[in-house]
Amino acid sequence: MFEQTVVLGLLAVCSMQDIKTQKIRLNPILVTGILGVIWHMLYQKIQLGNMLLGMGIGIAVWLVSFVTKGKIGIGDAVLLMVTGIYLGAQQNLELFLTALFLAGLWGLYLLVVRKRPRTETFPFVPFLLAAYVEMLVIRL
Repeated sequence: MFEQTVVLGLLAVCSMQDIKTQKIRLNPILVTGILGVIWHMLYQKIQLGNMLLGMGIGIAVWLVSFVTKGKIGIGDAVLLMVTGIYLGAQQNLELFLTALFLAGLWGLYLLVVRKRPRTETFPFVPFLLAAYVEMLVIRL
């Protein structure tokens, strides 16, 4: 329950920041990541290998951000690294792929219905939040 509350709260705070400024502050994300590592050292909810693989998804997104010269935000990548600490590999991959799907639908809507240019950007973290809420509802 602790992990779910922390991830939900982090994604909610970062979503608000991303919507307002299209930037997310790294300090709260890093503090949450450190807290997650300490939590798992004390209670070992997720095995270390699973945690590292979960973080690897964020590292992969960071590499894509580097290769595309920032088309994907580094903050999104760091956020996915931290969610990987709490969720592990499988759930973090599910979170990321669901968010990508939802963002793709939104992009398609903007392109087709609202006639926006392909180059228009929009915040990604709200889609991570929506994907996580969907994951929690399905698991109820």
